[in-house]
Amino acid sequence: MPNDWRPEEPTVLATGQKVPDDYEAAALEHPARNVPRPVMPAEAREETEAGAQAFLHYRADAHWYAMQTGDTSLVREVTALECSNCTEQFDEIDELYRDGGWARGGWEEVTLPRGHFIKRADGGYNFPVEVDSKGFQTVVSSQVRVTQMPFSGNDLLDIYMDFRDGHWTHVTASPRGSL
Repeated sequence: MPNDWRPEEPTVLATGQKVPDDYEAAALEHPARNVPRPVMPAEAREETEAGAQAFLHYRADAHWYAMQTGDTSLVREVTALECSNCTEQFDEIDELYRDGGWARGGWEEVTLPRGHFIKRADGGYNFPVEVDSKGFQTVVSSQVRVTQMPFSGNDLLDIYMDFRDGHWTHVTASPRGSL
């Protein structure tokens, strides 16, 4: 890995929102600036295959926003409390920013392959997803502390989601085949 490697940043979010020209990616000297707050598309509130995909895009954008700003509220709103791995990750983001650090990158796209929109007997949905992560770094005192390199795969994760009371909730993600 080259010493000057840095995560790729989006020009358009997964939901289709354009990243504004005044957005400034995080650097060793400062956190990201003018980060666009993702907006949940209306389609993401529908119990359809397209609605599930729109929701997955929004949640990925809300997670990127949390990584860029330290504001985990948007991603927490759409994630079940019982997702302990999720909560732990969000708590780590909160702690990083509270302690004066920040993150670079964290952008990823999560895609639901067509034909997997099947409601389970318990009322939820188990989706085998494709993930394309651009990687991230955490920065503390102008030094990179943690680096996660980019990865991509269509056999990595299953996501379990629930649709109740007119909205989707991300319940958990697990290695493919374990849900």
